Amino acid sequence: MPARPRRGPRATLLLLILLVLAAGLLYLAKRREGEVARPAPAPQPGAATPRVPRRRAAVRRTPTATPPGPARIAIVVDDLGNDFEAVRRLAGLEEPVAGAVLPGLPGSAQAARALQRAGKEVILHLPMEPRGYPEVRPGPGVVVRAQSAEEIAETVTRGLASVPGAIGVNNHMGSAATADSRVMRVVLEQVAERGLFFLDSRTTEQTVAGPLARELGVRSASRQVFLDRLATEPAVRLALEELVRRARREGFAIGVGHPYGVTLDVLERELPRLAAKGVRVVPLSELVR
Repeated sequence: MPARPRRGPRATLLLLILLVLAAGLLYLAKRREGEVARPAPAPQPGAATPRVPRRRAAVRRTPTATPPGPARIAIVVDDLGNDFEAVRRLAGLEEPVAGAVLPGLPGSAQAARALQRAGKEVILHLPMEPRGYPEVRPGPGVVVRAQSAEEIAETVTRGLASVPGAIGVNNHMGSAATADSRVMRVVLEQVAERGLFFLDSRTTEQTVAGPLARELGVRSASRQVFLDRLATEPAVRLALEELVRRARREGFAIGVGHPYGVTLDVLERELPRLAAKGVRVVPLSELVR
């Protein structure tokens, strides 16, 4: 029986080539069917990122960015005039807390001058008609809606004369008067004529003082926080913390307090600590726009 011919090197090489081609064809077929995973190419510098379809997420509100720079607060103590101990304590504060002095009281001028000597800003705490007037009485020198424009102007003039050195005006009570455009127009015109500013104590949500001041070009500001609606030390401390939070959120905030012992206690203790927390106590006039 004749011997079978042995395969030579060429036959072996041809067989290997056929096996490689078969494997390549099988790879291509699987790739078309999506069975072969392929790593994503690395992004090239400057190349646009491809948009990938995704499920729509719920819309979120973007939080307001914290304004640049330290938060600023200004504080005003109202109802000064006859309480000389409160004036003394306010004058002794290192921070530039302003004093709002009531007109027509025996101690009005003395209180204003004492605060000025201590470097504090002084404003006229102008009594204005509240709801419930005349049963609710704001005190002497009050602006009421029944007055003519001339009478309102004269009332403001007398009030300023009794509080020497006042650089601005804010309302004492006034929930009825500050909601009356005619009354506020006369008051603000008197403020503007003297180069002063107006701080709206916001004793009513219906106040027209801010919009009218902007219309007339009068420098003005608004109170954001009452420090002592409840005159207890924990409540005053919480109100001061709220003032600081608002200042951090909005850049600045104005607080109004009264010459209660607990209010002055909290101010004396807490105000010196604010600088370490990145909060500046500034003069009221710095926040008037």
